[in-house]
Amino acid sequence: MTAIAEKLEVSEIPGVTRPMTYEEYVRTPEERARYDILDGYKVYRRYGKEEMASPTRLHQNIQGNLYVALRSYALTTRKAKAFLSPCDVLIRHIPLKIRQPDVLLISQERLGQNPPDDSPAPLDPAPELVVEIISPSERPGQRTAKLSDYHHVDVREVWQVFAETKTIEVISLTNDAIETVGTYKSGESIVSVAFLGLTVAVDALFEE
Repeated sequence: MTAIAEKLEVSEIPGVTRPMTYEEYVRTPEERARYDILDGYKVYRRYGKEEMASPTRLHQNIQGNLYVALRSYALTTRKAKAFLSPCDVLIRHIPLKIRQPDVLLISQERLGQNPPDDSPAPLDPAPELVVEIISPSERPGQRTAKLSDYHHVDVREVWQVFAETKTIEVISLTNDAIETVGTYKSGESIVSVAFLGLTVAVDALFEE
C-alpha cells in the first residue's frame, strides 16, 4: 500500500478521525475498550491516577457487586432488567452522542420499547437508573456533563460511586431539577428513588 493510500484510509476512520454517524455506529464491530461517543467521536474511558485505559481490578470488583445487587432485585421483582457495560445509552442522533454507564437498571416497560436484545442499537428510551463508578481522574465538569446528558433522555436516578471514600451519592433527575437526595456510607443502605423496594447495603458493594 502506498503512503498516499494509507493516508486516505486512515483519514476515513469514523469516530476517530471524523465524526461517526448513527448508521456507522450500528455497523461498528464490538470493541472491548470502554468509551463514550461525544459529538460523533469516541472518547475512551480512563481509570485511576495513572490514566490506564482498562478498568482497575478495584473498579471491576465494585462493578460486579453492583450488577449482582441490581440483578437480584430484577430477578426477584421481574419488573426490571440489569445490564453491565458496555451497554450503550443513546443521548442524541446528530451529532451522535452515546454514554456507557457502568451498570444500569431498566424497567420491563421501557425495555419493551427498545430494539430486541440481539440488536446492536443503543438503549432508547433510556433506563431509569444508571450507575457511574467515579475514577479519581474524573473531573467535576465531566460528572456534570454526564448528569446533564442523562437528564436529557429521562433517566430518573444516578448513583455515583466513590471508591476512595466508599460512599455512594444518589441523585434524582426530575423535570424540574437535578439534586442529591442522599449520600450513603458504610453501615447504611442505599434507597432507590426510581425503583420501589430497591435497597442495597453499601458494604456489600465493596466486598472483595
